[in-house]
Amino acid sequence: MTESQPGATAEPIAARAIEDVESLRAIADPTRLAILSALMEPVNGELPVMSAKELAAHLGESQTKLYRHIRQLEAAGLIRVAATRMVSGILEQRYQACQRDLVFGSGFLREHADESEGMLEAFLANFRQGFFAALRDAKRAPGAVPPEESFRQPKILAGSAKVSLAKAAALRSRMDEFLAGLDGSFQEEPHGIRVNLLVAYYAEPGEEDT
Repeated sequence: MTESQPGATAEPIAARAIEDVESLRAIADPTRLAILSALMEPVNGELPVMSAKELAAHLGESQTKLYRHIRQLEAAGLIRVAATRMVSGILEQRYQACQRDLVFGSGFLREHADESEGMLEAFLANFRQGFFAALRDAKRAPGAVPPEESFRQPKILAGSAKVSLAKAAALRSRMDEFLAGLDGSFQEEPHGIRVNLLVAYYAEPGEEDT
């Protein structure tokens, strides 16, 4: 087996702003989003370099199924061929994400609401899958998690209530404060456990303070 590094000089950028519809459409699919997430998940601080075979094993998917999704992500510039190697006489391409994080502008998402909805559906589908996998693990071993490790237990809150405009503004402000506080604590670390967080808020249109 021999290996080359065609993209060795191209380091992933810190963050990429999604500003074109093609990129938005590229991640508006649960499988493509799962591929991208796997390649954007650091290992010892570095983004992994994986072949289609390794991605298929990681995601529990058919390798054949992944090829067209990989090509679409590559065409959108979200992943790249970072290395190639000969395996049993066959050239194997190995992929890496082109960025460590993605940023979405609210104006761009509003302008392309249909594509944005597809992207959000893909994200929620993957989050739901991971959440219930963790929930099933907790169910199989009730009481196995000690109180001091309650952070391992999945938790979710969803609710709806009609409140005054002042209270709605206060809730929104507290959410902004919480998200701002994550800047220093929700960063990749070399050791620990991976946690997944979903925070959302919206006010229904057309409601009035009555």
